[in-house]
Amino acid sequence: MAVYTLIDKKDIEHLFHEIGEITDLIGITEGVENTNYLIKVNNNKKFIFTIFEKRTKASDLPFFHEAMNEFKNNGINCPIAIDIKEQNIFNIKDKPCAIYSFIEGSQIKSINEKNLNSLASFLSNIHKVGVKSKLKRENNMLKPSWNYIIKKFDDYKGSHINELKEIKSEILNLEDKFPSNMRQALIHADLFKDNIFFKNDEVCGLIDFFFTCSDSIVYDLATFINAWFFENNNFDENNFRLFMVSYLRQMEWEDEEKKYLNFYLKASAIRFFLTRLHDKYYNNYGDVIHKNPIEFFEIINFHKKNNLQDFI
Repeated sequence: MAVYTLIDKKDIEHLFHEIGEITDLIGITEGVENTNYLIKVNNNKKFIFTIFEKRTKASDLPFFHEAMNEFKNNGINCPIAIDIKEQNIFNIKDKPCAIYSFIEGSQIKSINEKNLNSLASFLSNIHKVGVKSKLKRENNMLKPSWNYIIKKFDDYKGSHINELKEIKSEILNLEDKFPSNMRQALIHADLFKDNIFFKNDEVCGLIDFFFTCSDSIVYDLATFINAWFFENNNFDENNFRLFMVSYLRQMEWEDEEKKYLNFYLKASAIRFFLTRLHDKYYNNYGDVIHKNPIEFFEIINFHKKNNLQDFI
């Protein structure tokens, strides 16, 4: 989430006519993908107004909205798109946009055992819903995204040139080894700390479904592990073990899924290294704070030297 496209109340008040009078419009600067505003209306309700920028295609929005509804209807507290006159996709300043219900809660700064058990239950529930889903959408943030970004950096001579060279080599090692027989599920695919909300140490909601797709639950969990158990180049083995014991007690994995955990940990880290590098150089406008790609370069190196399958 970020602010690339500036708007004021007059730009969107026609959309909120049936919802309430806008009393406050606040730009949200966290994240880097789309433009987001917190909207407050005169009946004390809150909404998130999202303007979709380059990476999110308007043609994907019906799928994302259907996925949110499916998770919501199966007990996962998440936003849903608000219908206005039987529509939930609109246009502002020549960009697609939507209004979403507001999820109460906040991010956590430090993790305790109660948090980990709650996360394990919450993620296992997401994956139980996901494996039963009939919704299908290709995960275009792995090989398709890798090839697209690498090509854009063909003539790159910047400060991350050595890291990019190593990542290109690692891609060559991985790109033809993706398994073809893994169980597919509807997954969130962006399980970072800023997308999972807590109240009283318990998970209370999940936001930002704009990478949701069909893929292995192992990839989804790999993204979560990389995001939650690495900080300042340090791996938190104790929290990882506590989480995995609780998660695997509730969500049964197939043998093939266990076999590919390390593979997907590296693949997910490559995905976020490349997209962070891309955004730093190509999405550097607007009111947004870019995240450091080197964090994920170090995580890739960790997984090349360590196999977390051995920790389970």
